[in-house]
Formats: sequence, C-alpha cells, structure tokens
Amino acid sequence: MLLRYSIILSLMLLQVLPVAGQVSRKIKLTPVSLGMDLPESYKQRTFIKGLAGFVNKIDQLVGAMILVDESKTTVLTRFVRQDKPPIITTSTSDVIYSARIDNKFKFNGSYSIASTRVEKDQIYELIVTDIGFAFLPEDYIPYLEICRAATNVAPETRKKTYYVRSAKLTTVYTRAYQKTLGDTDVNGVVFSVGGEVFHSSDQFKVDYVVSVDLVSLEKLLSLQSCNDLINSEEIARREKVEQARLAAAKAEEEKRTREQELNAAKQQVEEMKKTLGESISRSSEMHKQLQDAQEREKAALLQLNDAIRLANEMASRAQMAQQAAESRESVILTFKNKEGKVLEIKNLDELSEDKLRALGFDVEILKQEGHR
Repeated sequence: MLLRYSIILSLMLLQVLPVAGQVSRKIKLTPVSLGMDLPESYKQRTFIKGLAGFVNKIDQLVGAMILVDESKTTVLTRFVRQDKPPIITTSTSDVIYSARIDNKFKFNGSYSIASTRVEKDQIYELIVTDIGFAFLPEDYIPYLEICRAATNVAPETRKKTYYVRSAKLTTVYTRAYQKTLGDTDVNGVVFSVGGEVFHSSDQFKVDYVVSVDLVSLEKLLSLQSCNDLINSEEIARREKVEQARLAAAKAEEEKRTREQELNAAKQQVEEMKKTLGESISRSSEMHKQLQDAQEREKAALLQLNDAIRLANEMASRAQMAQQAAESRESVILTFKNKEGKVLEIKNLDELSEDKLRALGFDVEILKQEGHR
C-alpha cells in the first residue's frame, strides 16, 4: 500500500564501459524536481497540534467547544445531539500531495506534515492522504444548548472559544534520502537533485495529523438570535409542559374509566360465578333426580316384566283351567249297566228318573235314602 502511493521520478540507466582491462560502471540519473509548497486547499485547513490525541477518534472531536489561548488548546465541553451524532466517511485513495522536499520546503517541521523536519544534505519523500472525515450538518448543531451555555461566558473568553464543526484525519508518509558522498556504493532508491546524488533503502514511515473546521463562538452566536431562540424554546417548553399536563389528566381520566369498567367486569364475573355455582348445584340435584328416576324406571321395567310374565303364566293357567273345566263338563259320569251297556252323562239334567231306572237304580229308594 505504501509503495503504491510513492512516485518514483528518476530513471536509472546502467552502462558498462571497458577501460584498460577494467570494468567501470557509470549510473546516469534523471534529475528530480523538489516540491516547495503544499496545495492551497490543504494550507487553508486549521491544524492544531494540541488535538493530536484525537487521531483515533475524530468523531469525538467534532462538536467540541475548545479554548485556544496562544499555543495552548483546551477542550472545554461538547455539544452534540444524542439522536444526531456526527456523520463519518472514510477513504483510502484520496492523495492530496506527493513530492520530494528538502530543508527549504515552506512547511518544513510544521504539524501539517506531522512535524517532519528535513535537515541539510537530506531529501524526504512526502505523501499526504486523507483517510477520514467527520462533520455535523447545519441541522445537527444544538444551537439552543450552545446559546444557554454561552450566557455566562465572559466576552474575552468568547473570543478565544471555538466550535469544531468538522475534522479530517490525514496520513503523512515519509521516507528519508541521504546525500551520497564520493564513490560510495549505494543501494535502494537513487536519484539526483542539482547534480548531487541521494539514496535510501528505508521503508516509508507513517504518521497521522488532524485538521479541523472551526467556527468562533461569537460568530456562531451571531448567526442565531439566542434571545428569540431561548424565548421560543421557553414557550415551546411551556406548551410541552401544558400538553404533558393535559395528556396526564386525560390519562388519569382514562385510568378511572378503565377502573370502572374493570370493577363492572369483576362484578359481572362474580355474578356469573354465583349463577354458575347455583346452576351447577341445580344441575347436580337434577342429575341425582334423573339417576333416581332412571333407577325407578329400571325397577318398574323389571316389575312390569315380572307382571307380564306372571300375567302370562296366570293366563296360561286360566286357559288350562278353562280347558280342564270344559273337559270336566263334557263327560261328567260314565255308567255301565248290568247288561254291560255304557252310558255317558254330560249334563245333570240327563239324570232323569227314566235314565236312572234304565240304569237299574230304584228311584224311590234313592229318594227315601235321600230323605234320610
């Protein structure tokens, strides 16, 4: 990654020339131009060395209120809405500046290039790249809270106080090249500047710098009518309080209504429980009565079956008795006279005197015997 951003401006051409039995190597180098100044857009940024501690958390720097007193920078507090934190973007290829510089470079040793200092007889390769940006849009800035906090700030302090609107994180890659003296053998990257040869076998070193977009507190307050803002907020706060009070009253009324509905529902439930209990009790009694009735029905059915059986038996007996009676009435007596003649008497009326005489009975005697 580091070598991708380096720009090698020199071309090395190797020529081999035979001289008196010896092999002499000459290196032809293309001269390299040096950079003397940073881009104007980069120079217009605000670099504060006292904010270097935020290189790993520039989003925490945005929204900060800082006090800049000569060379001392102090973070006082921070004003950021919880629901609207800073917006953060990242990049890995936004190269701002790439050149070789010497000790005559205008920003030699400044914090904008990570305090890189080029000494005499040195050349530095410098690559500056933006990798992170955090900022607050206009509607993200909590002006009301800033106005309130500024009411008790002394005018002299206001002049030294600034609000961090945005912050950028920049990488500074550097590699040092040393001047080659005499016929010293060299390795690595080699180039010439002003007829002198410089070389380096070092790797790139990386540092980080933070730049910020500051708005003075006085300017920030001048952009807003703090009195109107605070008064408007006060009115809004009172309206909010009144709305909250009305909402609370409505909620209380709603609660009472729901309590009444709950009590009515509870009473209805109790009545239903009572009715259900009575119904269950009656149902139990009716169930018992039903069981008794079923038992009585069963016993009556058994008795009916017994009565039917008995009636059938009695009817059968009566029929048999009738048949027997009829059989007895059909032949009452059977007589045989002296001559062996058989006489059947089926009716008592047939026992006439003539018949009896015909049978050989002495009727008079029978009557006399009957009078005895």
